[in-house]
Formats: sequence, C-alpha cells, structure tokens
Amino acid sequence: MRGISERNVEIVKKVMRLFNLAAQGKPTPGLLDLFAPDVVIDMTRRVFNPDVYEGHDGLRRLGREVGEVWGEFNVEPEKFIDSGRRVVVIETRRARGRESDVEARMRSGVIWTIEDGRVIRMETDLDPNEALEAAGKTE
Repeated sequence: MRGISERNVEIVKKVMRLFNLAAQGKPTPGLLDLFAPDVVIDMTRRVFNPDVYEGHDGLRRLGREVGEVWGEFNVEPEKFIDSGRRVVVIETRRARGRESDVEARMRSGVIWTIEDGRVIRMETDLDPNEALEAAGKTE
C-alpha cells in the first residue's frame, strides 16, 4: 500500500499532465476536481504579472491568461521531492509568445500542498534551491 505522501506525488504528476494538455487546448476532464474549491495559487514571485489566483474561478482565470499570452506552453518536470503533505517540483517551462513568437525558457521550483487528495496551495516561480530548502532538501 502506498503512503499518503507517495499518493500526493502522483496527484501532482497528474495535475501537471492535465495542465500541459490544457495549454495545448485539449480536454482536461477532472482537472478542477484535483483542486480544493478554496485553492490558492501564489504566483507573486513571477517577474511579469505577479498575482494570486484563488479558488476554481482563479484557476479558470489563470488558464485564460496563459492562453492569451502564450501560443505554446509546456512544463517539463525534472524532479519530484516528496515532503509529506508538500511536494516540491523542480521544473523547466518552455513557451512561445502568442503575438511575439518569442521563445521563453525558465527553470524554477514549485511547492504544492496537498490535503485530502486535493491541491490546496501552489507556490510557483521559486529559485530551485529555495524550493528544495523549503522541503528540507538540497540539490
């Protein structure tokens, strides 16, 4: 039987796969079900348009914004660090601007907090070492 923290890693992997499908304009049944209704997505560390997205409406708004800005958007996870109810992901984002056609690439850390099988908080755009330290790990 898998432990809760191992299941949390699987939940994050599934959400990330669905995020990538959504960014490609493909159907993502069940995506919202993986998030608590009062989820908080903290993107205040973003260089452009820092913001906090709250609840399912916030998730929908984030999806619209990604689609408006990026013609292509993909997140490639490098590493998943199991830290109990938190999962730290070191990832590389690759994107191409919708209007500008400019390519962007960024490596960052994301801290996901899972409770009762759903994401309750997501903190993005951390320096990878900062994210690992938050999980009590080092690279």
